Amino acid sequence: MLRKINLKRFPLILIYLLLLVYPFSSLQAIGKWGCLSSGLLEMFVPGLGYAISGQWDKAAIIGGGKWIASNHLYNSYNSKDIQLNTDEIYQFTDTDQSKSGLAETKVYLNKETWKAQFYSNVYSNLLLTTWGDMYQHGCKSNIETYGYMLAPLRVDHFYDKWSFWIPIAFAGYLYNELPKYSKIEYHLGNGLKRDELKRESFMMYYGVGLGEEMFFRGTVQDAIFYLYKDSFGFSGEFSRHLSVFSASAVFGAAHNGSGFTANPATAFVFGLYLGYVYHPSLAEFDLTTAIAIHSWWDIIVSFAVLNNAEYFEGDQAVSVPLLNIAFQF
Repeated sequence: MLRKINLKRFPLILIYLLLLVYPFSSLQAIGKWGCLSSGLLEMFVPGLGYAISGQWDKAAIIGGGKWIASNHLYNSYNSKDIQLNTDEIYQFTDTDQSKSGLAETKVYLNKETWKAQFYSNVYSNLLLTTWGDMYQHGCKSNIETYGYMLAPLRVDHFYDKWSFWIPIAFAGYLYNELPKYSKIEYHLGNGLKRDELKRESFMMYYGVGLGEEMFFRGTVQDAIFYLYKDSFGFSGEFSRHLSVFSASAVFGAAHNGSGFTANPATAFVFGLYLGYVYHPSLAEFDLTTAIAIHSWWDIIVSFAVLNNAEYFEGDQAVSVPLLNIAFQF
């Protein structure tokens, strides 16, 4: 599943990319660098960038959502029970070492850590959505971004697109095949319950498709395409292919591969597919379908894990074995 970005190195990557892509965007209502400043302000004061550009509805809705998420995130990270070491949360045992003959995964997760993961994803994807919105519309007021928020539900848009159904069918295949080669246990502590984990997972993975596609395809790939074509003078088709590969490389580098998340190589390949879905021909751009694929892929694959897992729930903080043979697969 493609849900976790490496937050330790990602802010620097994002700032660099914003400085790269904004100068090559279309003319903007408050100027290119003014719009860039609004986007950067959203990193530090949620809603302020939207307010400066006169988009008070988004300052309240999206900016307010980021304030709520950041407040919950702050509280979770200040808990004495927060688990900061990913290797202590996910314990992997290779098939050759497991008693069951399957690849075994044990997840030791308490409520504080889960809330930190959840709200970190909510905040980061709202921020990516903000940057995509500002780039695509030059900081002008618009309602198109609200439409993108509903992209995974826009069956009327993608029902006849094979590019949508092929990866979704493959995700369904993985859903059925997972129990044949993998055994997963969730050890939940501090009041974290299975139903809560599943409910909030759906919300989180829905948002990942929106935020990451708004930024990596709708912003980074789009800007690189016009950079190659207009500034470097490459042909349109060559620029299209090169922008897909370039944006996919950035997409892969931003994923750390810890836990159940995609590793950089897998993210790169997935990014290539989504890149061509987004820009299937020189004159066509389809961000809605790219968002829908990404969201439903993450939802289906994550629920393949959650629905096929065995759960152990407790009210106390989870204890992690001091001795464990762990393998990443």
